[in-house]
Amino acid sequence: MESIEARLDKIEYHNRLLARMYEEEGKYPFYTLVIEHGLTEEEVKGVFSLCEEIQQKMHEQMEEGLLSRTSLLTHFVGMLDMKLKPIPTIKAIQTQEEKYENLMTELLSASPNYQ
Repeated sequence: MESIEARLDKIEYHNRLLARMYEEEGKYPFYTLVIEHGLTEEEVKGVFSLCEEIQQKMHEQMEEGLLSRTSLLTHFVGMLDMKLKPIPTIKAIQTQEEKYENLMTELLSASPNYQ
């Protein structure tokens, strides 16, 4: 019988393989990042909660007539889980989560590092 550690190693390896399969299909790039960087369910919920918060702030800014989204990008980057890099995360969420597609497009357009 395999040890718990050996079984856990095998499960982690299989998860990495599954992540690569999804990455190749391109359907779930954010979940691929989650697996690659080892985020917990709570950390993922935190990312989506952050997206909700920033989306609400963006709507408020639009109502006030503010055009710059730099403050939203700064807030997103500052509050994003340290395991994730901002630009790849924004692109992944933009592709995977239709609900946040416009928000992520706005954040990318505000980024000086994105061409």
